[in-house]
Amino acid sequence: MRSVCYRFPDPRQFEQMIGSAGDSELELGLPSGESVEDGEWVLAIFDVGPERRATSAAARASIGPEGPLLAFEPRDWRRLADFAAIEAFHRPSSRPPARASQPEIELPLSLPRSWPPRAGEGAQILVVDDDPDIRDVVSAMLEAVGLVVTTRTSAEEALETVQREHFDLLVLDWNLPKMTGIELCRMIRRDLNVALPVLFLTANASSQDMVEAFASGADDYVVKPFRAPELGARIFSLLRRTIARGA
Repeated sequence: MRSVCYRFPDPRQFEQMIGSAGDSELELGLPSGESVEDGEWVLAIFDVGPERRATSAAARASIGPEGPLLAFEPRDWRRLADFAAIEAFHRPSSRPPARASQPEIELPLSLPRSWPPRAGEGAQILVVDDDPDIRDVVSAMLEAVGLVVTTRTSAEEALETVQREHFDLLVLDWNLPKMTGIELCRMIRRDLNVALPVLFLTANASSQDMVEAFASGADDYVVKPFRAPELGARIFSLLRRTIARGA
């Protein structure tokens, strides 16, 4: 699937664009210099803010009187709206300047018990990361809002666990000791008959890395260093979609 990249240096521009569409107008014009064929499916990548945090969604292209447009599914548009709201709330002017020694997790580490919404509480989360500090912090954060967390240190261990147990979400690092997170994601999508949402939590921050992750079957992508409220919102957004599909 070909990709089309939108770039928004100011997160508030992205929020305004997403928020300006009506419930029946889930369409966007193409970025300058991009072209599509009528009926073509593309991966729209949204690169937002000076830290270039990104999300993506599949869209179908159409060529109309006003030019080429990309049309999105309602569930994907809602996910984009959630992402836009998070990024606009944490707009650059409210952030302290980055330092060379910036940690991989930004404070606050804890989330209020009442946030995010309780939908998905009790869900089973598998966290795969070879860094014990990341595993401990993410586990404590998710358990504090009622999620049940299992951790693994390698893709091989995670694959064996996924084959044996049920999970509602996989939080996955890219750079693992032997098999990479990308390889694990591809294997889950190709070989296992499980509908398991995958969120990459990784230091790989380039646009090409994001394209590769989504092409491998990832559902979302969060770059380290991460903010606890943002990661929590992304996780609960995926869980709400999983619950809605199973309803």
